[in-house]
Amino acid sequence: MQNKLCGYIVDVSGHGVATALQTATFKMMLDNVLLNGKKIEEDAIQNINHKVMDYLYEDSFVALLYFEFDLQAGVLKLISAGITLFLVAKPQECSLVPISGCYLGIVDVPEIEIVTIPIKTGEIYCMMSDGASDLIESQGISMQRSAAEYKRWLEKLSESPDRNDDFSVICIEIINGNKETGELDIKNDKDLEHAQVFISEFLERNAPSHAPTLEVAINEAMNNGFYAGGRVHIRLRQMGDTLIIRVKDDGPGFDTKVVNLQPKNEMNTEEFDELLEAEGGRGVLLMRTFCDKVIFNAKGNEVLLMKKLVR
Repeated sequence: MQNKLCGYIVDVSGHGVATALQTATFKMMLDNVLLNGKKIEEDAIQNINHKVMDYLYEDSFVALLYFEFDLQAGVLKLISAGITLFLVAKPQECSLVPISGCYLGIVDVPEIEIVTIPIKTGEIYCMMSDGASDLIESQGISMQRSAAEYKRWLEKLSESPDRNDDFSVICIEIINGNKETGELDIKNDKDLEHAQVFISEFLERNAPSHAPTLEVAINEAMNNGFYAGGRVHIRLRQMGDTLIIRVKDDGPGFDTKVVNLQPKNEMNTEEFDELLEAEGGRGVLLMRTFCDKVIFNAKGNEVLLMKKLVR
């Protein structure tokens, strides 16, 4: 199962303690196959179906959708046994895709469907229980611009007063795994000069439209950390359409209450002046001006900068 992302959605009919125990039993059987490094094929599902029938009530059944993302081959393998819809969001379209398969725990040899489909960078796949797909069918699909927005849409949908069933969704975004990452360990002035050049070139390659402003923000974080602690570790990487930068120093940190005030445009004059006059305050203001998120750890010696990239 190396270089593959595997998982499943399982939904056992009913509610309460008995259903929870039946779900745990089925999960244990499936995990036993996965954790032993074995492939999940139709015969494995049929074998689990035969075993689980001993633990289900006569009117109980199990719905399953197993997924296996082979990122190296660029394909998604799905095994359906009762869960018959999944959502695919592409840059220009979003739709529920049907897949057939019989519930488990009802007959000795249920009909199971296995499909393999190509996957591409930028696509989002949402595997879900029928409680989620039923709501989407009744209320309609709302196309979003990013995985984060799909997550918020689904969370809002789960709170709908029309929901009357379990609501489980797993969302997987296909991103370019070959995106460049960068790490710097800065211990002296020479390292600092090299880091400034590295950061500038990294941003020109990976975020050209934001390079000038992000360079200012990162340099401010780096300089503050270097002069406070004498050593700074920086990690830069891109996840999907977001650039993430961590800057950590070996210094004692500082009181983050001042810099964790509300955004600059919501500050009153006194709060703004207090932040500006604080040690490193100018740098913090620049970081918050040029980045979407600026998050300090509790100690105050590490900052996380995040910027959503617009191509």
